[in-house]
Amino acid sequence: LLIIMVAILVPLMFVLASSFSDPSAVSAGKVLLWPVDFSLVGYQAIFQSPSILRGFINSVEYTLVGTVISVTLTLFAAYPLSRVDLKIRGPVMFLFTVTMFFSGGMIPTYILIKNLGMLDTIWALVIPTSISVWNLIITRTYFQSTIPGEVQESASVDGCDDFTFLIKIAIPLAKPILAVNVLLYAVGHWNSYFNEMMYLSTNTKFPLQQ
Repeated sequence: LLIIMVAILVPLMFVLASSFSDPSAVSAGKVLLWPVDFSLVGYQAIFQSPSILRGFINSVEYTLVGTVISVTLTLFAAYPLSRVDLKIRGPVMFLFTVTMFFSGGMIPTYILIKNLGMLDTIWALVIPTSISVWNLIITRTYFQSTIPGEVQESASVDGCDDFTFLIKIAIPLAKPILAVNVLLYAVGHWNSYFNEMMYLSTNTKFPLQQ
């Protein structure tokens, strides 16, 4: 673990040291893990560019909206699929799993998004990728292994319907997997750039990564 930590920290420290060093020192290869000829020229150039700030704001917006939609849809799909009394959960889970191995393709997907009127909007970035099947599977498995059937039976006896059980009992008990979903989806949306290249055409809507 120590070796892995060093392997990760050294490149990060090099990038950080380079950002506070004079550009000529960086080009000459003088910077390793500590700034050389301290300079803020790089940061001045970044904050003087309006596209950088606009891109950062867009990335934050896409990440927040996308994460909320993705986590909500994943929870609403994983919970019913974890119920043993859902008779069609096998075929539905099969349909979800197939998408992990086969897709409609880039061009058909682009045509679909265009026909839906989502081109050059935030919805083209957050709706098509709203659910990760892998996250859905681990969330469904968490519900199955963490929430006993007896809890569901006792809640139903007390007059609790499925939606109320999900909101008031299942989700509060699923805080760990909820945190995992938030982390995975947020990182995915933040690092995304390929869909933005395909579906966005207005410069002011580009994220920071683009």
